[in-house]
Amino acid sequence: MDILPDHLTLPKLMQNRRFSMRPVNFDHLADKLRNWGRWGEADQRGALNHIGPETLRNAAAEVRHGKLFNLGLRFDRNGPQLGRKRFNPMVYATDLFTQMGPGAAPGVCFSDDVIHMPLQCSTQWDALGHVHYDGQLYNGCNARECITENGALKMGINHLAAPGIVSRGVLVDVARLKRLERLPLDYAITADDLNAACEKQGISVGTGDILLVHTGHMLRFTADGDRDSFMGMQPGLSYTCAEWAYEKSLAAIAADNMAVEILDAESTGSEMPLPFHMLALRDMGLPLGEMFNLEALAADCAADGRYSFLLAAPPLEVTGGFGSPVNPQALK
Repeated sequence: MDILPDHLTLPKLMQNRRFSMRPVNFDHLADKLRNWGRWGEADQRGALNHIGPETLRNAAAEVRHGKLFNLGLRFDRNGPQLGRKRFNPMVYATDLFTQMGPGAAPGVCFSDDVIHMPLQCSTQWDALGHVHYDGQLYNGCNARECITENGALKMGINHLAAPGIVSRGVLVDVARLKRLERLPLDYAITADDLNAACEKQGISVGTGDILLVHTGHMLRFTADGDRDSFMGMQPGLSYTCAEWAYEKSLAAIAADNMAVEILDAESTGSEMPLPFHMLALRDMGLPLGEMFNLEALAADCAADGRYSFLLAAPPLEVTGGFGSPVNPQALK
């Protein structure tokens, strides 16, 4: 699948293992969690509909100390990407020291530039049209009619960008729950882990909240400088956590790894690769945020004991985009 990094081919992942069938209970979960028609036949925002005026007021009330955290990676040539299809951003100057105009005084100049990059090369949101199975996108849209070489005619990222993604954010620190700096590469986060982290942190998760999952995996890129390790096998949510998210009426989930969910040979080599993506985006309409840098925020939350905040993370309004870069901000 193109969603996997170019260097993570299925033969490498499987290491001569046989392909497995769909994960146990996947179809049962999909039927149970499907939000199609919940907000109308024309809906293209999915679980973001959980964010109403009361949620936004509660989110604003989380700002108490004026502490601001940038949760995004830089967009430059030194990003995490290894592949040819998803490559790191390239910035080019189109004007340098260019005279402002024929009447401008000498030395009155401007500079301009352009950027060339995949929409999902660094910190980003997945659009609801990013993945699908059985020929259908979220809300029952026919994939053949909606997905084109020019983008998504339905379920594009532009529908998440307007009016945007702002809500109460809640960080669950699974790494600290396990008393680790970073989770092992093969660790699958369960609903029990999420519940235990919430209990330990003294935080509740409610309707319209955006969950941020701290695994510590980002350190493999930011601290170790190891792109291969960061983009390879990685800890993350088990697909069974989708039911937890549904029951909590979350608006979105973001994490500090490349895939939000666990990447291992079993999950990527099955008949239904990346099952959490499929349940979240295709069935629930739950946007996923990837490669959020949560280290500074997690450290501050551990220090002051407050794990909730105002989260502002609007994607770019790229018409028909399958994803979008984002520079998310948490304000406490």
